[in-house]
Amino acid sequence: MSSPAFELKDYRQPVVTSLGVILGFLVGFLGQWVTEDNFALRSLSDVVVLLSCCVGALLLFSALFRMLQPGVAPEAALAHYRVTLKLYMAGLGATFGGILLSAFI
Repeated sequence: MSSPAFELKDYRQPVVTSLGVILGFLVGFLGQWVTEDNFALRSLSDVVVLLSCCVGALLLFSALFRMLQPGVAPEAALAHYRVTLKLYMAGLGATFGGILLSAFI
């Protein structure tokens, strides 16, 4: 008995929705942080937080682009999704790692 075919469309909507929520949260965090009256990148830790959030956002946007990319061949869909999932998880780790780091500095 063979396994059912992998269809990217079954995963597209949940991933796109979660990316929208995460990116919205990130924009809210950065928007509040950089609009503070006394905002300045005063220390290395501030730079690390900002860079990790920016790198995380770029990885998440890459995952979003890949999920919305039309015309992925059915035979390549599973491999395409696995790479996208790795980008998604790396972006999530970088983003929330930066936000958590900001809580401790």
